[in-house]
Amino acid sequence: MTVGADGVQELTIAVSDDYVFVPDRFTVAPGPVRLTLTSSAKQMTHNLLFTPGSGPADITEAIQVLPPGASDSFEFTASQPGDYQYECSFHVRLGQIGTMTVTAS
Repeated sequence: MTVGADGVQELTIAVSDDYVFVPDRFTVAPGPVRLTLTSSAKQMTHNLLFTPGSGPADITEAIQVLPPGASDSFEFTASQPGDYQYECSFHVRLGQIGTMTVTAS
C-alpha cells in the first residue's frame, strides 16, 4: 500500500491463470482508495468487485472484465470501518475471494 501525492491510498492486486488474488487480504484507512488489478494470465479473464451486502457499506465501483495480460484501476472512498469481501465473480465458486479491512479513523 502506498499513498500517492494526491492523498489517495493505492494498492495493486495481481491475478494469473489461477483462482488467487495476490494479496488476498489488505488494510486501508478511511478515505480515498485506488485499486489496480493487474493480470499476468495468458488465458483466464478475471474481474474484481466487492461482494454486495458483505461489508458495512456497499462499494459499487468495480472492474467488470479484465482480459489476460491487462491492467485496470478504479477509485472509491472507504468510509465505514470493517471487513469487506471482494471477489472475481467468474471464479468465486472456486475460492477467488479476498478481504479488505477498513480501520477505524
